[in-house]
This record gives sequence, structure tokens and C-alpha cells, in this order.
Amino acid sequence: MVGITVGLIVTAGAAVVATRQINEHRRLMLEVQMQQDLRIAADLLQQDMRRAGYRGLPSKGVWEPERNAGATPAKEAASSPYTALTQTTAGGSDLFYRYAKKANGILNVSNIVSGNEQFGVKLEDETLSIALGLLANGAHNWQPITDPNVVRITNFAANIVTQQIPLDDLCDPSCTSAGTCPTQSLRTVNFTIRAVARADPSVVRTLTVSEKIRADDISGECPA
Repeated sequence: MVGITVGLIVTAGAAVVATRQINEHRRLMLEVQMQQDLRIAADLLQQDMRRAGYRGLPSKGVWEPERNAGATPAKEAASSPYTALTQTTAGGSDLFYRYAKKANGILNVSNIVSGNEQFGVKLEDETLSIALGLLANGAHNWQPITDPNVVRITNFAANIVTQQIPLDDLCDPSCTSAGTCPTQSLRTVNFTIRAVARADPSVVRTLTVSEKIRADDISGECPA
């Protein structure tokens, strides 16, 4: 009887240890999977944001002097419509941006942003989605980049940090009107993604990433 009792105690202890190890292994696998899913989603966002503000015809943003003895007049530099970064929520759970992209192999040569050149990211229904252009009805073409059956995205926040550099010293005559002088805006987007594992709510991960927008925004103008 003593031997049987000792054997049962040892067996029970081994079962407890094995169960604990299995649970820890399962939790570790969930953490690894979540980390990979968040990293992939963040990489997709970063790769797309690096294109934000790209202008297919950068020559439109440069002043050209007159040519052919005045037969071809000088061309003023035109501001880029692609540099806008906008948000519609106070908490920063979405972000919209633009960049030039070919449609049917043809580059947009106008100064008007086409539907296929408008992009974005948002959090909705615990899913992180990215917008790939506009649909025929004008709505964004949202595509999920996280699987809600595996990972619940509980928070997404995009914070735009802007550093403004005055360019009024480049004007001749000098610019003295506050708010209208040319300014170069350097922008960085800091975004945070918080996720919870669908299979185990105790597994929570947060990822914070920064991405500098390569196309600076030039606003304002020199006095005539």
C-alpha cells in the first residue's frame, strides 16, 4: 500500500509538471506567433509609408526659367498634392496618405491625385487593414493585414510628429507675412499596435515603430 501511495504521488506530481510545461510551451508558441504577426503587419505599413508623398513627375515642383529667347515662358513650381497626411479620428486609429502609382502601365502626369493613388491604414473590428486605392464608388479598398481569428488588435494609434523649418530667408524680396511664408515640414509617423491572442487573452503584445516620411511637405510662397 505504501508503495502504491508513493507511486500515485509521484505520478500526480509528474502529471502536474507535464501539464505546466505543456501550458508554458503553448503560451510561448502563442507569444512567438503574435510577435511574428505584429512584425509582419508593421513591416507592411512601413514599406508602404516609405512611398508616401512620392510624386511621379518631380519636375513639376521645380521652377524653370524661360527658354528660346522668351518663346517658352518660365514655369512656376507647383505644390505637390501627394504630401498630405490626414487622420479622421482623434485617437489616431487611422492614417491616410498618397503616392504616385501607374494605372494600366500609364503614369499620372496631371497634378490631380487619382483614385488608385490614395492609401491608408485603420483599425476596425479588432482587425488592422490597409487601403489599396479607391473603389468605383469612391470608398477605400480596405484589405486586412491581420487575422482576427488568431490575433485581436485592441489598439492602433498613429501619431504624426512634425518639425517645421522656415524658408523665408530664400525669398527675394524677403517674406514678412507670418503664416504665408514658405515652410518645409519634416514628418515622422510613430505608430503603436497592441494585440491580444484569440486563444489566450492573457497573452498580450505591444509593438511601437517609427517611420520618417521621405517626401517633405513644402507650403507657403514667397511674395511676388
